[in-house]
Amino acid sequence: KHKKMGGSAHLSFTMGALMAAGGAMAFFRKGSKMSLIGGCGAGALFVGSGLLIQSGQNRNGHVLALGTSLALAGGMGARAKTTGKFMPAGMVASLGALCALYQGKKVVEWWQE
Repeated sequence: KHKKMGGSAHLSFTMGALMAAGGAMAFFRKGSKMSLIGGCGAGALFVGSGLLIQSGQNRNGHVLALGTSLALAGGMGARAKTTGKFMPAGMVASLGALCALYQGKKVVEWWQE
């Protein structure tokens, strides 16, 4: 019997997969080891947050996802500004910012847990 994934965890797992896939793609296309490390590292943090949420540790999971989202938005936003290109840094920064809005809302909801 499969355990149904809750809506709150779904975004974390999706972001984890996107970050890891993006890092791997940059590595295979351009040979960027930093993209591979950064993408897989951010992906692992998002997956970890999803696992925390799924296990009932909602506040901790959303705080981890919020911190990861803010780091992505800030770090990749600065990179997009430096390069002047939307892809890929601007896209990742935008995803991080959108995710941070959702995760921030969930942190507020679960803060008293």
